[in-house]
Amino acid sequence: MDVSIWGEYALVFLVLVILEGILSADNAVVMAVIVKGLPHEKQRKALFYGLVGAFVFRFIALFLISFLVKIWEIQAIGAIYLLYLAIKHMWRLKKGKK
Repeated sequence: MDVSIWGEYALVFLVLVILEGILSADNAVVMAVIVKGLPHEKQRKALFYGLVGAFVFRFIALFLISFLVKIWEIQAIGAIYLLYLAIKHMWRLKKGKK
């Protein structure tokens, strides 16, 4: 691997770590709010299963995404959807609805 691209990869890696930290903090807050209404003895168990479920879901989602990204049809559908969202947003701004 060329040494000159290490900086670029390091920056991408740093951004991903920061985003993952933010998402983890968000998950922790949501889980705390959800289990707050449970009896004290069930809160710990609910937190454990919720966090394990979130971890497993992320792992599976990343695994599936690594395959889906290679399919050009999926990329085209994503591009069309993003274009639709942009046009819809601009249309609403033009009409004065926000």
